Amino acid sequence: MLGTIKRRVLGTEHPDTLTSMSNLAAVYRGQGKYAQAKALHSQTLEIRRRVLGPEHPDTLYSMNNLANIHEAEGEYAEAEALHSQTLKIKRRVLGSEHPSTLLSMENLACAYSDQSKYAQAEALFGQTLGIERRLLSPESHFTLNTLSDTAFMYQRERKYALAETYAAEVLSAWQRALGPASEVTMGAASDLALAYLSQGKFVESEPLAHEAVEFERQKQPEDWQRFRAESSLGASLAGQKRYDEAEPLLLEGYRGMLARKERIAVPERYHLDRAREWIVQFYQAWDKVEKAAEWKKK
Repeated sequence: MLGTIKRRVLGTEHPDTLTSMSNLAAVYRGQGKYAQAKALHSQTLEIRRRVLGPEHPDTLYSMNNLANIHEAEGEYAEAEALHSQTLKIKRRVLGSEHPSTLLSMENLACAYSDQSKYAQAEALFGQTLGIERRLLSPESHFTLNTLSDTAFMYQRERKYALAETYAAEVLSAWQRALGPASEVTMGAASDLALAYLSQGKFVESEPLAHEAVEFERQKQPEDWQRFRAESSLGASLAGQKRYDEAEPLLLEGYRGMLARKERIAVPERYHLDRAREWIVQFYQAWDKVEKAAEWKKK
């Protein structure tokens, strides 16, 4: 509504109109409406390039936003190309150690990781973290976001011990900075629980997953993260042979994520795949061979 008024009163190319367009696109992304977000970010970027020029900070901001939407939709080659272009400009205009440049380095490393280009991703994450640790606070959100993304890369690379190390550092820092009961802290707790689960450390993962479940059920019961947490708790219990407790959590967790699949960014659908794997492993361990075979086909 506000964007429509600004377009009529100020014109499509006015800075305030473009800011409103960008903000609306961010709302769409938060709602999992990626196609609508991409269309609006594309339009905003086209206008900013034409009116402000290719190196203006607002243009670079729009390039970053559009690249992130490509990534959320699984268009990894497009995301990599746009992040790479943005980083090249920022290094020239802002310098190699500017916070905005570091953000683009992190984003490009994520694009590499999404395509299983792990050697390139590890090198760029390492370079980014080296600068952030030297220049920024250890609890800077730049540093912690890079650490978190690095942990997720190691998780998908099946380097679970490294994923645990990084995820534990992130959780500890967010607990100090934001307290134990924040959405960001709970997300970090879920990440560490996943690293534990992947190594068969079920006793260690259970309290983290349980805490995340309680938080998500209370704060955002319809968000897919609630069902991710339930799946993790179910896997933690299954690993301890507490099968009757585990089954409803595993099934509800998977089905809840599946029902919300279109609202989950493509890279994050890793958690949906793991939830199905845990159900197969659960039924195999419980000697329910037919159910295990049934879930293996899904």
